[in-house]
Amino acid sequence: MKAVYYNKTGNAKKVLKIGDFENPKIKPNEVLVKIAYSSVNPADTKKRSGWISNKLNNEFIIPHTDGSGKIVDVRDKKYKYLLNKKVWILGGSKDQIYGTCAEYFSVNVKNVNILPEQINYSEASCLGVPVATAYYSIFSEKKNKEKYIFISGGAGAVSQYAIQFAKLNGSKVITTVSSKVKENICKKLGADLVINYKKTTFKELTKNIIEFTKGNLVDRCIEVDFGSNIKFLPEIIKNNGIISSYSSSKIINPIFPYYSYAPKGINIKIVQAFLHHNNYLKKISNYINKLILTKKLLHPKIKTFQLKNSYKAHEYIENSTKIGKANIKFI
Repeated sequence: MKAVYYNKTGNAKKVLKIGDFENPKIKPNEVLVKIAYSSVNPADTKKRSGWISNKLNNEFIIPHTDGSGKIVDVRDKKYKYLLNKKVWILGGSKDQIYGTCAEYFSVNVKNVNILPEQINYSEASCLGVPVATAYYSIFSEKKNKEKYIFISGGAGAVSQYAIQFAKLNGSKVITTVSSKVKENICKKLGADLVINYKKTTFKELTKNIIEFTKGNLVDRCIEVDFGSNIKFLPEIIKNNGIISSYSSSKIINPIFPYYSYAPKGINIKIVQAFLHHNNYLKKISNYINKLILTKKLLHPKIKTFQLKNSYKAHEYIENSTKIGKANIKFI
């Protein structure tokens, strides 16, 4: 099979290669998926670039966790009913060397979800990490009624889904953006208050949020850049509020102001949705498929690249001026 791989970390154009590999061997409880599209996430580009560590623990890595395609073989007879089913993949290759950026991908049956007719292969390939992260960020340890939710970086893929989940659950959403284009995206998704942080100081941002919530502050913060906002968040969150943080890209080792958080009893959750038990993954897939079936889910814009230009998909995700997702086409 053809696959994209790298055997050292670095610049996408320099280290990503296309090679021939043997088709994956199917293990017990696994199915073989013929990949239609493989989607790129920031975690994929960070790992490939050597962002935190230049060390590779394996001879090579075929990247990507997310993708879509058709089940073409099964190991166990009990899964024969899945043959020729179109599927999207949820958490399929975390910490494995064989990812979805290949013509074939062997994956545990718990990580595949039947693809509804209301969504195409390309859109479905981009669901996995963003919807799982958004779902866990919004619903983990959820309290009865969370009236106000703050979501930073509202035009990001995770945030776009988080805005929709929060609105569907009856919460009012406050979000931040860096441009008019991003503001329009968030408003279309239903955000109630959209603030351009490029044109606003933290003090002004805090004041706007306090006024919008009538002094009640927010119940939960969904945070894409924890280190950058670490001093700001305690100003807008109420006592016993929850911060769901899924990244801290700009400041990898933030200095934690303990006594800004302690008096309010703020709960900080570091989100890694795929570390949770299989039942939680099922909750996510059922929730997402239901929204797709009822046409209640809007998806981020997608830029598709051909296999020969795989490195450009990584460059697209690394470019902060680009909005939406990137995937690689195999069909």
